[in-house]
Amino acid sequence: MKNNLNLLLCVVILFGNNSIADKQMNDNNIIDLDFSQLQTVELYPVEDYPFMKVIDGDEPLAGGVTSFQSNDGKFDVGSSRYSKITLRLSDWPVDEFMYFLEGEVEITNEDGSSKIYGPGDAIVMPKGFNGIWRQLTPIKKINISYPME
Repeated sequence: MKNNLNLLLCVVILFGNNSIADKQMNDNNIIDLDFSQLQTVELYPVEDYPFMKVIDGDEPLAGGVTSFQSNDGKFDVGSSRYSKITLRLSDWPVDEFMYFLEGEVEITNEDGSSKIYGPGDAIVMPKGFNGIWRQLTPIKKINISYPME
């Protein structure tokens, strides 16, 4: 289960190991989501992965917090923050809901259509998505995902 959590953190928030999910996975009480943790989360250099390649950004950093992960490891809720970065996404490995708290990102689909998202906007990036993620500013977002098999 710990290996799945580490892989999921890599996929969903690029990387980062701050997690309160381990202690809450067996707790059947309501979980309050505290996004103030993003202010102090440790940031790590963004690395390339088969599904994600850095194509622009001055030593970009990212970090995040997992607030909840289901006992079966198939449902994950967290939040993350990123410095300004542009990524080429290829065959995105999870279905991911994102709600933007701060900043702006322009997402360009494979067909060339694009849209800018910012605070209050919500999107779903489906598993298999291909396109460009270009942050116009640093961002903070809530992410909910269903991981790869």
